Amino acid sequence: MLIVPLPAKPDWHRPPWVTLLLVALCCVIYFGFQQPDGAREQEALTFYVQNGLPALELPRYLDDLDKRGLHDLADKMRAKLDRMSARNGEWSQVLLAMQDDGEFMARLHNGQVIAPHEAGFSTWGTARRQFDALWGRLFTIRFALHPRAPEPIQIFMQMFMHADISHLLGNMAVLFVVAYTVEDLLGRWRFLIYYLLAGLGATLPDLLWPGDPGSLSLGASGAIAGVMAMFVALYGLRRVRFFYWVVLYFNTMRAPALLILLYWLGNEVWQKTTDPTSHVNYMAHFAGLLSGTLLTVLYRQRRDGHSAEKLVREDLVKQIDQQRVAADDLLRRMEFGRAARAYAVLTIEHPQNTDLVLRCFRAASMQPDNDLLQNAIFRLFALQNATLQAQAAETASAWLLIRQRQLKLPPLSLKQWLGLLGVWIDAGHFEAAEQLLPRLMARDQGVEEALSALIYRLGLKQRRAGNEAACQATWAMLVKRYPNASEVRLVNTAS
Repeated sequence: MLIVPLPAKPDWHRPPWVTLLLVALCCVIYFGFQQPDGAREQEALTFYVQNGLPALELPRYLDDLDKRGLHDLADKMRAKLDRMSARNGEWSQVLLAMQDDGEFMARLHNGQVIAPHEAGFSTWGTARRQFDALWGRLFTIRFALHPRAPEPIQIFMQMFMHADISHLLGNMAVLFVVAYTVEDLLGRWRFLIYYLLAGLGATLPDLLWPGDPGSLSLGASGAIAGVMAMFVALYGLRRVRFFYWVVLYFNTMRAPALLILLYWLGNEVWQKTTDPTSHVNYMAHFAGLLSGTLLTVLYRQRRDGHSAEKLVREDLVKQIDQQRVAADDLLRRMEFGRAARAYAVLTIEHPQNTDLVLRCFRAASMQPDNDLLQNAIFRLFALQNATLQAQAAETASAWLLIRQRQLKLPPLSLKQWLGLLGVWIDAGHFEAAEQLLPRLMARDQGVEEALSALIYRLGLKQRRAGNEAACQATWAMLVKRYPNASEVRLVNTAS
């Protein structure tokens, strides 16, 4: 089962340069330096066999293991030699183990294994030097981590190397999906440092508990596991969207981020336990996850206990501000369509942000695309505070545009429409109120009292605004439609 988070789309106005650099570096190392190793390794192994080196060196290596008391390892390697064939290539694993055994190789090169007085020593020595030169060309062998004989450069380089193309592509896809969000939250330099520290932390199981001689460790998986842990720890209990894949079924779900971290940790332990012979370095993944989690916990503590939720809110505010600045610039250049689309993108993610919704509507109302205007109007009327006095002008203007351009009505209840009518009357938006009234009177069942009161109020506001003719027309409509309403007596008195 695969589970990866699905954060928001990257903001290409501020590209995730470190993430892109890491992906590019891994690709350059693999395609530029590692991929040619296939042909080079085959050339070296062919030379090794053609010059009879396996028969000279490998049995003596096994005997040396026995002399050092490493009988189990010697038996395991001897079994591989017994099955030696060009097809299965298991003898090459014995060769790799021998090459990785620094103690034995030192004696071999010093003439302590194949002595100078033996027949063919000179021929062997020439062949061995040529093989060493061929073997030294193998980038992967040189820079992958050799847990039993680690070199500092290997501990660093292994996190940028991969075993094959599928290993590379899988890691890079997961890295990009998760890393650009973490980079944005942490900042470029801190993210780069944390990435490298997580990759180094992922090597600890190999260094503390190295496997058999000849085993190699390489891949960005440990560092990427650390990045996933950073993502989860930063989001905490916030519900985020995840993609999951089980056999042939895949879908998305929302879940608290920390629960997914527990799943990842448990999954790594379970796979390591149930498949101990797998070549996948589950312990490196596990150590990477723990390293990323620890780094993020320390980061949060250094921020005076600021919660992950606060980090996300700060990031969202920053993103909104930057995207809004770009949209505002389009509006100033009177590119109303592009500005409306830019605001619309923001309102999709933040539908209750009143300022963004109003900006989107104002831009959309100044361009000819009815679909864009329709969506902006629907978001305007969907605001939870759409009936407040502050939005009276915008909602009244939107209503007039709906009538003018023959757009669809927002899906409001009758009660909400009555509330809007009252707001428009009080704010003096008489044209919108007068156009809305006939529609409400056509469906007034159950709200006759409320509607008659609003009609009376409209006439009163019109009179106070100095429009006596409009007032008389409105009250005449009231008397005709609701002759028994209590407001009719007020009309008669006022007249």
